[in-house]
Amino acid sequence: MTKFLDYVISPLPIRIIDLKVDRSKLKIKGLTPIQFGHLPGRILMRRGAKPESWALTYIVKGRGTFQVGDGPVQRLEAGCLFWEHPDDVFHYGPDPGEDWDEYYVYFEGSRVQEWLENSLLQDTDTVFRIGMDSKWVRKIETIGDYMESGLADNADRAALLLESLIYDFCLANESRKTNDRPSRKPEFTLQILEDIASSLYQTWDERQIWERNHISRSTLRRIVYQNTGYSLNEYVNRLKISEAKKLLRMTSMQIKEISKKLGFEDAAYFSRLFRKFAGMSAAEFRAKHHDAG
Repeated sequence: MTKFLDYVISPLPIRIIDLKVDRSKLKIKGLTPIQFGHLPGRILMRRGAKPESWALTYIVKGRGTFQVGDGPVQRLEAGCLFWEHPDDVFHYGPDPGEDWDEYYVYFEGSRVQEWLENSLLQDTDTVFRIGMDSKWVRKIETIGDYMESGLADNADRAALLLESLIYDFCLANESRKTNDRPSRKPEFTLQILEDIASSLYQTWDERQIWERNHISRSTLRRIVYQNTGYSLNEYVNRLKISEAKKLLRMTSMQIKEISKKLGFEDAAYFSRLFRKFAGMSAAEFRAKHHDAG
């Protein structure tokens, strides 16, 4: 694990990792983490920062301030998240004479524009007061570990994990704003996603999901989008195709059998979906993985 001392930033060892992979080798093109940092004991107040990409910073200890341009000075403490983005100026750091502990990730890619267009990323000039959660810290640290490995596959894993983390943060912030009960929201969301996953071997019927969980259709669709980044139907289809890949690798079932087993009455439609999400036909996928084995 790479750590070094920079006494201007902190008296403690800090960890900063840049992307170590040629981007042409990445399979995930829409989102790329380009730098990870863990700055425990940060004492530096940064003024006039002009980022060239997006960044998120999660404060896990201490307190200080955050300001966008000439806007209002906002207070920060442990459990707060703030964003940086191009075309603006940022000022942030711990209170004078104090320090804080932060994690940050700089990232870029077309997915960010999708989030903005679909209103997932909102109020990014405002501090997100999302609270402390050890699983978020573990996710951020794992992103750093993946990036440090220097492997293209791990860089892709870091991108997928970062997207998951951003959805967690946005959902937590939305929950806070709408006064949802914080203890119930994550459990209920997990219940919904598990219910969907348990329905993969059936013809898809979203009505059964929303009625079984006593929610509206629009609430079901919002929960899925906020937690996965996909529309409900696309999310279900992606899960089904992922399951189909597993069956193709691990069983000798015919492709038509797999299609029917996963609730697709139209085998041709299944084939089109498989090619769309896998980039090849089901037959090609099976041959490739059997050859690899």
